[in-house]
Order: sequence, then structure tokens, then C-alpha cells
Amino acid sequence: MPFSTTTGALVPSSPAAGMPRIALPDGRRLDHPHPEWLSHQLRWRWLLDSWEGGEAYRTAVYGYDMHGMPVRNLVRHKREYPSSFDPGYSPQTGRPAGSDQANQATDDDYELRRARTPVPTFVAEAAETHLARIYSREVKREGPSKLVAWWRDVDGRGTSIDQWMASSIAPLLLVLGQLDLIVDHPATPDGEEIRTRADEIRLGLDGCVASYILPENMVWWRLDRLGRYVECLVREVTDDGSALWRFWDESSWTLYDGSGEVVKGPIAHSYGRVPIVRVFDRRRPRCRNIGVPRYESIAEIQREYYNRDSELILSDTTQAHPLLQGPEDFVKADGTVPIGPNWLLPKKKNTHGGAATYEGFDVVPFPKDGAESIRLNKADLRDAADRAALLTKPAGASGTGGSTVGQSGVSKRIDQAAGNDLLSKIAAVLGHAEKQLAELVLTVLGDGAVSTDDREAVRVQYPTAFDLSTGEELARTVGQFQAILAAAGNAPETESELLSRLIRLMLPGLDDQDYTRFDAEIDAYLEVESNE
Repeated sequence: MPFSTTTGALVPSSPAAGMPRIALPDGRRLDHPHPEWLSHQLRWRWLLDSWEGGEAYRTAVYGYDMHGMPVRNLVRHKREYPSSFDPGYSPQTGRPAGSDQANQATDDDYELRRARTPVPTFVAEAAETHLARIYSREVKREGPSKLVAWWRDVDGRGTSIDQWMASSIAPLLLVLGQLDLIVDHPATPDGEEIRTRADEIRLGLDGCVASYILPENMVWWRLDRLGRYVECLVREVTDDGSALWRFWDESSWTLYDGSGEVVKGPIAHSYGRVPIVRVFDRRRPRCRNIGVPRYESIAEIQREYYNRDSELILSDTTQAHPLLQGPEDFVKADGTVPIGPNWLLPKKKNTHGGAATYEGFDVVPFPKDGAESIRLNKADLRDAADRAALLTKPAGASGTGGSTVGQSGVSKRIDQAAGNDLLSKIAAVLGHAEKQLAELVLTVLGDGAVSTDDREAVRVQYPTAFDLSTGEELARTVGQFQAILAAAGNAPETESELLSRLIRLMLPGLDDQDYTRFDAEIDAYLEVESNE
């Protein structure tokens, strides 16, 4: 059974993903995953948990440490390891699947921290902020009529290409660094038999549906010189939790069960290639088929913030009430102090000769310097996450520590100049991914035959300019530009160069032809001003 990060049960994850020994149709045998998969599969799962957050992040297990305890996002202190001499000691702890997160939050400091610490959402916030800006603008698409019709329903469930890309493909691609897209004809309904082309049209099997494969489920592959799949093995998890294994090559696919026995196939297809394409954000230079996650650094900051927040919560919980210090004669062996009637705490009477004195009780407060240091560190981590995502932080009211108040989600926005550059790069990545997907769709719709005219007719243009300034900032910038322009005319050539650069800073991300038109307009104006 493959490991699931959405359950509290601790199922040991095999480094080979539970992959059985599989006999391929040509007689070869597969018994181990691809080396690149082995090196990165745990990182992919962690990145996906960081983006998903919540219970998946809190209960995820990434192996076991030298003491046999599960490795989680919340790092365990040395003093939080249970003693092997304790009653009921078990090296693997976990709560039942679907139980409340406070199920084990008793006198175990680690489980208390894990239950009470909210999971940060830095990765999800960065991805949502960037993609919301990109998809708030229109994406222009052109192509053959059959491709345009497919864009209206990409997955057979009425989902448009805009909805599918914005809600599923784009965030997964940016978070994981790569994503496999698969396109195939719809499956034949149970009880139906396909004999003629008319049967295919009647059942809608002449169309195609698209889906995605998480990189942790693309276990093995072989590429051609262009980087396309020649063969690949995909892990598929059924509704009952069992795993199936589907082997694809350029002419057929075969389905295997968890023991490596053939369930179905080989089933021939007419695509002439594996109908799966891996799209990348950026490629990892030392690997052939691995991408670089865009928000990996933010995920690291998120985990550190999560751990520091847990420390602060534990400190505030255990040190909320000061200690009571008094005569040892009043303290019993179990650490309790007897209280008299009406909750009266007596004082110890000491007699020396004829005189009597009383020992008082003192309150011992905990020092709070460590907690304040953690709070400052949390603010620094929050700022570092915003800087990594190029999110500006407007100065707020000064807090008690002399620093500015943390930025709220409403006031958070993307920096104008650097943000435009970043969003343009992300938009280019998404546009290229859509172009690759469109070519694969045409291949499946044409059963392997794609005309040159259809391929060249595909146009996917994402926006390259984004309005990231507030209305107040834009109005102030326009007024300042008009004031500069009104005073120009004394040094036409110098002013023309400076004004041209100012236009590019004010309006980043436009096409070169737009800037050329603006430059010509400025030159014409300065020429008139200099002649007057």
C-alpha cells in the first residue's frame, strides 16, 4: 500500500515506492525506480505537503530517525524522546486516522506542540498571490477548431482550460518544479463494445481528456534525445488504497497489479508516442528530467517558522503561571502542597528559644527574554518569506518592540518593478506548458497525425504587463511625469534618453514596439519644445 500523507497512521514508506518486479511485454524486467526519482521523491512529497498545509503537513512522515521515531515537519527536541524504560513505550507513535489533532496532546510536550501549532501557509500564499495576478488578465488562445472545442472542456467534466490551469496545473507546476500531463481518449463505458467509428462518435470516445500525474507517481522512465518519454511506469492508487502500475510505450499500455501480474493489456494505441509530457518551471542542471521548485526557499522558511511558533506556544502554555517557592516541610513527596480551610495557605512557624518567626512563600516568575527573541525571529522569517516572493511590506504602526507591525493579507501586494519581471517569467513558463499540452492534444485527437498547419496555428499568449501600483501611486507617478515633461526642452537628446528610461520603469512588461512608439512621441514633443 502506498504511503498517504493525509492520514495519521504511520505506514512505512519503501524507498522503492512498493514497486513490484514487473515483466514488460518485450520480456525485460523492471524491479527498481529511476535513480532521479529516488533522489527527489521525498522532496516532492514535502513540497506538496507545504503547499497543501493543514493536516497533511502536520501528520506527514518522511522516514524514521535513529531512535525509531517518525521524522515530521515539527522537529523533536532531545528531551522529548520517550524513555525505553517508560511503561507502554513504543518507538513509533501516531494517532488513528481521522482522529482529532489533540488526540495525543496530554503530558507529551512534543505532541502538545504538534497539536496546538497552526500550520503556516507561506507557500500557498505566494503561489495564490502570483497566479491571481496572472490570471486576472486575459490569456489569448488561438488554434484549430477541434482544439478550441477541447479548451471548453479539457477533462470531460466541463472544466475550461482557464479553470483547469489556474486551479490545478499552474500551482502544482510552480510548487513542484515539474508536472506530467497526460492526454488520452475517454475510457470505454462498462458493458459497451466498440465495433465501428460510429460507436466511438456515439459514446464520445473520439475526443480526449487531460489529467496530470504527480512526479512522485512517475516512478520510472526512459527518454529520447529530445527529452520525450519513450517508456514510463506510472503508479495509480485505486479507491480502496491499493496500487496499480501502468506501463506506457510508443505503441501500447499494460496494467499490472501490486504483485506485478498483468491485469489488462497490452492495449494498443495509435498515438505514435507516449501521450504524456513533462512540463517544467526551470530544469535542474545536473538532472535530465527534474525541475527546480520555484517556492522551495519559501517552504524552508515556512518549516522554520512552524517550529519556532511551536516553541513559543509551548513556552506560553507551560510558563503561563509562575512557580510557588516555599518551605520544604510543606511539600509532599508527590509535589503537592496542603491547603487549609477556605483555600488558606499556612506559613511555616519557626521557634528559636522564646521567639517565633514565619517563613514566607515567594512567587518565582519565568524570564520572558527567550520568548521575545522567538517573536522577533518569527517576524524576521515572515519578512524573509515575503522578500522571497517579492511581496512588499508597507510600514505599519510601530509596535512595542520598536519594529513595524506585520503586514496583513489585505495590504499585501507585489513589488512593482521586480514583481513585473517575476510575473512575466511565470507567465512565460505557463504559456510554454500550455503550448506543449496543445500539441499533445492535437496528436491524440488526430491519433498520431498532426498537420503542420494545425501545429503552427496554435497560439497561447499570456499577459506580460501587470498593474501592480495602487491608484494613489499611479496618480502621483503620472503627475510627477507630467511635471518633468513640462519642464523639458533645454537638452532634448539627454532628456529624451532619461524620459525613455522613465517610461520603461513606469510601464514595465510592454512589447518593444510599444516602447518604440512612446519614444517617438517623446522625441516629437521635445523637438517642438526646443524650437520654441
